[in-house]
Amino acid sequence: MILISIIIALILERLGARSPYWQISYYGDEYLSRSQKSLSDNGLFNSQVGFLIWLCLPVIFVAGVFFFSDFVLWQLIINIVVLLICFGCAKHRALYKSYLNALTREDNTAASLYAEQLGQKKLAEDSGETLGQTLAWVNFRFYCAVIFWFVVLGVAGATLYAIIRTYSDLARNNDNVIFSKHYKLLQRLLFWLDWLPARIASFGYLVIGNFNKGTSCWLRYALDFNSSNRQIITCTALAAEQIEQQHYGCAYEATCMIKLVKRNVLFYLVLIALLTLFAGLA
Repeated sequence: MILISIIIALILERLGARSPYWQISYYGDEYLSRSQKSLSDNGLFNSQVGFLIWLCLPVIFVAGVFFFSDFVLWQLIINIVVLLICFGCAKHRALYKSYLNALTREDNTAASLYAEQLGQKKLAEDSGETLGQTLAWVNFRFYCAVIFWFVVLGVAGATLYAIIRTYSDLARNNDNVIFSKHYKLLQRLLFWLDWLPARIASFGYLVIGNFNKGTSCWLRYALDFNSSNRQIITCTALAAEQIEQQHYGCAYEATCMIKLVKRNVLFYLVLIALLTLFAGLA
């Protein structure tokens, strides 16, 4: 049922689950707006431990609903709905399409603006990256990591990861959010939640891409606890795809990387299928 749930959710998300109700940010905002008093300075969840409990409450709720749904069909539906919501990245899809349209009409200023909104670190910066690398990172956070935690912990794992990812992004982009003082805690949690999935996902780039070119990059970061998980994803993806530097910043580079990450998701599915068959995952 794990593999079937993931495949159906990916198909439905691809077909057009674009409404706000299919985005984790919608429910995150609703939950946050109802918890303003509890998260305030004198609130029940103001402390670090309290904040962790607050983060876990939606996870416990989702896990409880799944646990008390004895009928297999209902469990399948819950799996699919939760995955669809955790996958939800309609904003990033729209920005990517706008970026390609800007390149088509040769509006480099608009293309740079859309790339920045997607989260690209400029090449001129110390840790800069191409837009293709940024897309690989976005794909990892919204698909590969969610799938990993869904396989390991079920709907509770997918919900936990998506909640922490959402609130970490919110705290990074908005210093005035009520839980901004817990931003470093969110970052630490996200680092450890990303650590193992990032190594598995980046290894997938080696399998489906250029193994020889990407291996040195993967080995450099595989057991490194100090470097960011973003580095191993972006570095290995670019090395495995072998895109010439003259294509950086072009639609060709972005589309090549999109094809790579799509193949990597298929690699994930094959790996899950093999585990289902030979390791009794089901």
